[in-house]
Amino acid sequence: MKTSALCKKTIVILCDGEFPAKGPALKVLKDAQKQKSKYTVIACDGAILKLLKNGMDADYIVGDMDSLPKKWQAKFKDKIHREAEQDFNDLAKAFRFALELIAGENEYSIIILGATGRREDHTLGNISYLPVFAQTIKERFPKGTISVNMVTDYGVFVPVLNTTRLKGEPGDRISIFAFDQTLQIKSTGLEYKTDDVTFDFWWKATLNTFKKRDVLLKFSHPAKALLYFPY
Repeated sequence: MKTSALCKKTIVILCDGEFPAKGPALKVLKDAQKQKSKYTVIACDGAILKLLKNGMDADYIVGDMDSLPKKWQAKFKDKIHREAEQDFNDLAKAFRFALELIAGENEYSIIILGATGRREDHTLGNISYLPVFAQTIKERFPKGTISVNMVTDYGVFVPVLNTTRLKGEPGDRISIFAFDQTLQIKSTGLEYKTDDVTFDFWWKATLNTFKKRDVLLKFSHPAKALLYFPY
């Protein structure tokens, strides 16, 4: 799938999962270190230690600090934004903080890295947050152009909330996940039609392929869904 260029400003959220090792995920992190005026980096709790190990740094550290030793908390006290509540994980806390940084601006890209690997429960939880984040952005910035994506070493997760058009090349791969059993997604341009899919399990519309350059996913009603594009 062809992805659009980054917005004027980008917030990178680095979770404490597998540290980016290759491809677009690592490139985003390296670009963020080189272009400080265009990027802001938020580390989730102990992820700051992985950045330091790789010769990188963050502008802010967000979380309950349960995985960051006391000596590092003291060292980075000016960067720490502590949230002790346990109703949401560190990614959700970092996302909320990112929205505070965006404030009234209307053009931003939020890219989440390091959100998968190490623990499968964290991986599933982090991935399923994406459509919730997209809905929050839509409600808080109705006139803005603000996106949120999750980039891994193997592909990109993109949340969608309604009918969407995609551009790619025949043979590009895609998986569709939805969290509403009443949702129907009629598709054109894919190898396998999704018209009769009931989204009661995550596997129901996975492992599809672009048949044409233009793909339409027509939602029966607004709903939280997620697209995955493997490299």
